Amino acid sequence: MRRWLSSWKGNALLAWLAAAAYATAALWPHWFDGAIPFAGLRSLGDARLGVPLVLAALALALFLTVPAWTSRDRLLVCAGASLCLFAVVTYAVGASAALPFLFIGANILREVRQPAPRSSPLWAETQ
Repeated sequence: MRRWLSSWKGNALLAWLAAAAYATAALWPHWFDGAIPFAGLRSLGDARLGVPLVLAALALALFLTVPAWTSRDRLLVCAGASLCLFAVVTYAVGASAALPFLFIGANILREVRQPAPRSSPLWAETQ
């Protein structure tokens, strides 16, 4: 039987918040005449960088929202993609803008980690 894991523990909400913040930062120069007031997000105003990162954040948020898509193996792939996004955003934009992806990846890895079997002789006797 396949084991399904839920992502209701905040990963999807954090991904949607990151996607909304990235979309706002990417659209800010088009809505207003100046650059975004947050210095750490100004490079997202460039369409060559902002649009792909917004689409990646939206894809991650959409994946984490649909419970039928979140099997253990798929969540591990999602955690890897999230940590790769963390590295790309840290390099291209800034570390403060990349923190949501680090938290999402680390939280997924913590959720899917299976406890190690106990090797204590007392544990073996109690079963």
